[in-house]
Amino acid sequence: MMRPTTCALAFMFAVAAVPGAAFAHSGDVGITGKKFLLKTEPKSSKRKFLFKSVQDPLIFADEDPAGAAGSALLVQTLDCTPTSVGESCDQVESTGLITLSAAAWKGLGNPSGSKGYKYVDKTAASGGIKVASYKNGALILKASGAAWPLAPDGARDRTRVQFRAGDRWYCAEFGGTQLQSEAGFLAFKDAPAPVECPEQTCGNGEVELPEACDDGNFVGGDGCEADCTIGACVGQSFASTWDAIQTVIFQNQGCTNGICHGAAMLGGLDLRPPNAHANLINMASSIDPLRDRVEPGDQDLSILWLKLAENTQGNSNLAPGSGMPVGGAISADELEALRLWIRGGAPQTGVVDGTAELLSSCLPPPVPGKIPPPAPPAVGVGAQLLQTPWPLMPQAERELCMSTFYDWTGPGIVPASAIVPCPWGATTINPTGQCVAWHSQTLYQDPQSHHSILSMYLGTANVTDAGWGAWTYKSGANVGQSCDPTAVDATGINPACSGAIVTSLACIGYGPSDHNATTAPNFGGSQEPLSTNLLASGVYSLLPIRGMVTWNSHAFNLTETASTMDQYLNLDFATPANQLYPAQGIFDDDRIFAQNVPPFETAEYCDTFIIPTGANLFYLSSHMHKRGKQFRIWGPPNASCSGSGCTANAGAPLYLSTVYADPLQLYFEPSIVYTGTTTNRRFKFCALYDNGATDIQKVKRRSNSPTAIVGGPCAIAETRCIGGPNHNALCNGVNATCDSAPAAGDGDCDACPLRGGVTTEDEMLIMLGTYYVP
Repeated sequence: MMRPTTCALAFMFAVAAVPGAAFAHSGDVGITGKKFLLKTEPKSSKRKFLFKSVQDPLIFADEDPAGAAGSALLVQTLDCTPTSVGESCDQVESTGLITLSAAAWKGLGNPSGSKGYKYVDKTAASGGIKVASYKNGALILKASGAAWPLAPDGARDRTRVQFRAGDRWYCAEFGGTQLQSEAGFLAFKDAPAPVECPEQTCGNGEVELPEACDDGNFVGGDGCEADCTIGACVGQSFASTWDAIQTVIFQNQGCTNGICHGAAMLGGLDLRPPNAHANLINMASSIDPLRDRVEPGDQDLSILWLKLAENTQGNSNLAPGSGMPVGGAISADELEALRLWIRGGAPQTGVVDGTAELLSSCLPPPVPGKIPPPAPPAVGVGAQLLQTPWPLMPQAERELCMSTFYDWTGPGIVPASAIVPCPWGATTINPTGQCVAWHSQTLYQDPQSHHSILSMYLGTANVTDAGWGAWTYKSGANVGQSCDPTAVDATGINPACSGAIVTSLACIGYGPSDHNATTAPNFGGSQEPLSTNLLASGVYSLLPIRGMVTWNSHAFNLTETASTMDQYLNLDFATPANQLYPAQGIFDDDRIFAQNVPPFETAEYCDTFIIPTGANLFYLSSHMHKRGKQFRIWGPPNASCSGSGCTANAGAPLYLSTVYADPLQLYFEPSIVYTGTTTNRRFKFCALYDNGATDIQKVKRRSNSPTAIVGGPCAIAETRCIGGPNHNALCNGVNATCDSAPAAGDGDCDACPLRGGVTTEDEMLIMLGTYYVP
């Protein structure tokens, strides 16, 4: 079984090859449209909608539309205005977000879903959709009847279809070949696949900058207006998201009555105020003691959400026992509100962004979420590391680096069975040369995180090196005062003490003079509030028993309330049974800086990797920067190739990732074993880069490129015009060359070729993975 997961790890090394685990969206995919048909006149009862895509190996049935994340559809019409470099399009109408019933989906093949999925709903209750299929690399959608919401009143230049299965969006855009375009009848065909899906779409139910809200509809007066701005609210008012959940879900569904979770307390659970919150948070479920009723940060580990999702989605396999509520179901919006509340830290006070609209309630402005501090592992079982809090201002985004110190040489912290020699030997900070073997880790962080990357320092500097900055307390009674990081407590840490907080992209230039990717390899990270990383059975990885952790934390705050960012890492030590095979990392960077994409063009670069004979592969991932649009990996067999002669395969890849900042993390259970000739152990991987071909404003700019050891601004002689009558002409840094008229002042001589480099304005090509060799 393949298990797609996501996190924000940028690099992995053989010395600490640790995949991060967290379930999230695995990227958007542009698909080739074959046919778009929409008839809406003369009678609403006769409305018809049809969409078909071309069979495409980039489309997989690996996202379950009947699962917990569900599926949805958004269809838009657009009118376009010609410009000097193409056209500018604006939305005219939209269906709003149509959430499809999970119960109407059926997995095809054995096991279920192995050959795709089919949707049948004769009632057409979800936006008129009666039939859909998602298989063999093609998507088909059919709707009919008055429930279909989109009825254009005139000709339209373009139409756009966006379909979500699980956590992945697929998009197609028609316009080039029009068969018919008039009021009540739109027909298009043969739409090439977009290089990327829209980054921000009002009405898709997801809040994306610069939106203030997005409730998936275009109804005013519900707190979120049709243009995704916050407006007046006419619903029932509550002080917090939790208060709204208590009334709208628990009370209105009868969960708090006497024979359920009121006086009778079925399953020992009392959902009546004021005890309901305390009875849910981190409280073991009576039907599944290994999971909590609510696990803040992860709905998939929360029995409450799973039990409610069973009835709402029509899926009886999510949790033990029957679904809730008995004989009914909460709405899809209410279930989504509950999911957001859990991922927001399941707070008892405050408002989680996006929940007001879903609960049809009036709530105060949202506030940043906080993850409840987790309990550390039991003594002798594991240990906890802390990132001290750092300030996150309202409407702000920041990426920083900071370091903390730990010392697990104290009595009883690490069992003797988990202490092994470090393969890299002694260091200045860890003169013992001893390491701790670990088998799993769980990272908890506040929900505002864009990503977190953790690295361990193996260089020559000591704890007092000036590169760490001044050591101060970041919280508690002594906040702001200097501290000694080596003054650790019985658990091996000085909890509130850390080095200077330094704003830095990927920790470039941070720390002591030798702090770099080699001397500070990554060993963990995530983009989720809660993520657990469990190595394959018998596999372990290492940390120095005494050392320094560098935290690369990136977060954003869309609210008007100041907050702080906290992180907690729980490590479980490896038992002797899980110390059989060290984790081995794949980090193929042979063509890391191969890119040379001219302005306003796309290009793809490929390379190969040969895995050792007998390797058991259990994880694959990738690394690109912001203009990387697609990363594919094909498993063996593959022929040898190199340089420009290495091109993409024609067949479907083993791995596909389309979001540079959130690369797909793909696990294999059981591991895949590779033996035989090098051909039978050779992988091929390719990355596609877009240097402003789809959107000229996203071209690499000389003015935006920081200087760097590798990459950085292009030469002035290479600059080209962005827009205007001389678009893409060489301009040698002179804006007037690009002007529409002498002294017009509208020239923009700033476009650069896209090449390899260390900042996100430049590019990288890296295949990542983890395996072990018995």
